[in-house]
Amino acid sequence: MGDGGERATTVFGLDLCADVALPFLRAARAEPTGRRIDLTLREGEIEELEWPGSARLISDQRLPDGEVNFRIEEDPEAGYLIWGPGYGANRISADGRNLLCTAGGAGADAWQRLLIAQVLPFAAVLRGLEVLHASAVVTGEGGVAFLGPSQAGKTSLAMAMCRRGATFLADDVLALELAGESLIGHPGTAVAGVDRAEADRMLEAGELRSRDVVAADDRERVVRVARAAEPAPLLALFFLDRRADGPDRPRFEPAADARMLLAATFNLVLAAPQRLQRLLDVCALAGRRRVERVTVGPAVDAATLGAAVEERLGAPA
Repeated sequence: MGDGGERATTVFGLDLCADVALPFLRAARAEPTGRRIDLTLREGEIEELEWPGSARLISDQRLPDGEVNFRIEEDPEAGYLIWGPGYGANRISADGRNLLCTAGGAGADAWQRLLIAQVLPFAAVLRGLEVLHASAVVTGEGGVAFLGPSQAGKTSLAMAMCRRGATFLADDVLALELAGESLIGHPGTAVAGVDRAEADRMLEAGELRSRDVVAADDRERVVRVARAAEPAPLLALFFLDRRADGPDRPRFEPAADARMLLAATFNLVLAAPQRLQRLLDVCALAGRRRVERVTVGPAVDAATLGAAVEERLGAPA
């Protein structure tokens, strides 16, 4: 794995203790939460994880050409296996306290991408947290989440908000904890996956330093961000609705359909009654905050949208 990564860090509300350095988790320090998860990396292929062949397939994510992207399998005793041909494999204990992993032939960068994008958020749900498909920042008042489908511009908007004085909280996955009548957003990793075209624009504009790019592929660049060190109460949620025929100026309106919140979960696989009740409780509390749809057209860039969101946050809900 190389030197310079983190072996003990707190991300997604989990206190991760690894037996290897994890460069993608460098600088992702926060106060421990008491939810410890131990990670062991083994050499070799998926067979090293001693996964039972009788396990049940519960998720099968495919690429546009039909090739497997990643799969999730479940066994009542062994727990869960999340693996992909290009990402290695990760075996999570049923209680979310132990991770046994192998990068296989995928390489460290690809394995770490799956670790932070799927595996640790999955473990967070096993440990009693809820996860939304959202990027988030912390403003002077608290946490602000940006939700929407892939390519809606969640990460670019979060980074634009940070250039206006906010602090980065999470990229693509926001871990939430129920705390009485509050929803607490936990810091994610200290890296963000930025659309490649947007990252190239940021590099050219001097908004991003080349030394902060830690990995890249045809779709995105993984870049280091100055992440919040502490959890923050969630105060507002904005659903990004980017349309080809959308307006030239951001249009805000209340998000009246409760199904939008329920569908925003990052984990559609775990469906035990206790977990589903927690998801309902989280969405019910989130619905008491400012929850708005933001409709924009293709001409609205992240900087313009960030300024509009900042102005909107200053207006009465």
